[in-house]
Amino acid sequence: MNANPQYPAPDRQISTEDLLAALLPDSPAGAQPTTPAPAAPAASPVLDVAALLELARRQGALEAAVAQQTPAALPAVPEKSGPIVPRWAVGTAVAAVGIGAGGMLLGFALDLLATGAAAVAAGITAAAPMMILGAVLVAALLGRRSGKGGGGFEVTQTVVQTITNTVKSTGGGRR
Repeated sequence: MNANPQYPAPDRQISTEDLLAALLPDSPAGAQPTTPAPAAPAASPVLDVAALLELARRQGALEAAVAQQTPAALPAVPEKSGPIVPRWAVGTAVAAVGIGAGGMLLGFALDLLATGAAAVAAGITAAAPMMILGAVLVAALLGRRSGKGGGGFEVTQTVVQTITNTVKSTGGGRR
């Protein structure tokens, strides 16, 4: 519904007063219908649905109507009807869903594996300087403990010295 009428009248605007005058009667007498109502039969009994069905059954009209509509309304049902969907179609659909789900699970597992490998590589890269420093310290400690004599570094120094002593004898001396 919109503000533009379907069949517009030129230069005609409907005001609120016009709308109220059309919808509400001027007086209670205006609310009464102008044509006389037909007189209701005074002696008409009120029947319920069960009584009407029993009356139709006694007259035989109900059975005739049902018998007349039954053969045309219902299609013929074959003696042996197969499934609506063949079994191979159901099997194919189940296999397709299984293959799709398996592929999705495999992709999810590979994605998790790649994410884990990337996390391990990032961790190793971040810890590499500390690991190298730790390896040097461990090597130094192990080298210190494996020395003989209860630890410490062994320093060997070899000194080679030649001493030449020359004795000169001069002719006179005590003997």
